[in-house]
Amino acid sequence: MIFRSIYTFVAYYLTLLFFGVFGLALSFMALMAGLLPTSEATERVYQRLIHGNFALFVWWLRFSRLCPVRYSGLEGLVRGGSVLAANHPGLTDITFLLAVVPEALCIFKPAIRRNPVLGAAARRAGYLSSDGGHDLVRDAATKVAAGHTLVIFPEGTRTPAGTGLLPLKPGFVLMAQRAGVPIQLVRIVYSAPILGKGMAWWKPPPVGPYVEVTVGPRVPVPADADAAAIILEIEAWFRSAVSRSAAS
Repeated sequence: MIFRSIYTFVAYYLTLLFFGVFGLALSFMALMAGLLPTSEATERVYQRLIHGNFALFVWWLRFSRLCPVRYSGLEGLVRGGSVLAANHPGLTDITFLLAVVPEALCIFKPAIRRNPVLGAAARRAGYLSSDGGHDLVRDAATKVAAGHTLVIFPEGTRTPAGTGLLPLKPGFVLMAQRAGVPIQLVRIVYSAPILGKGMAWWKPPPVGPYVEVTVGPRVPVPADADAAAIILEIEAWFRSAVSRSAAS
């Protein structure tokens, strides 16, 4: 057990180093390409680069056995032209999703613009800022209707440990409704709390954790549907699914 604890300590900080170095390299490439005109083609190139970076990150988590990520139901995952909505228990949730979606958009917090590891690459990939207001819904719906996958955490922030699920914000339903696409649900469950809300990122995780990422149902969103009713349906699925996984 002592050896395992030492190994987890070393592997965790080595993982942080790898994540930072690869992220800085990607942002440096984005800055160097900053003189080039922005287009949908260049955005998709950077989306694929970010996907490759996070796929390598997930591979490392498995290889190092620091926190293996287990996927199920990937064959049912919608590719393009959809809103992928997931619960948000941990800081690295987005890496698990983008690792299996080669071309995807995200909505990032304004502070990410100033982040040296993530900011430049996120801008070049066409990611949308959460401070866009009504324009955010319109811009996201336009990109999704054009064939993009939008990855979003409808809770708006990480779920505090023991909460289960925060109330979902309605924006993701409006985006899907305006784009005329379904909402693909994805459940993320940790065997132990890791990088949750209020947890220090510099503290190593407990020994032997793992993450389960499960592709759930595809929820149609007709133009005349009641957004509030759809949100209640989705919240019920997340709560029952997460509770069921925690119990098992």
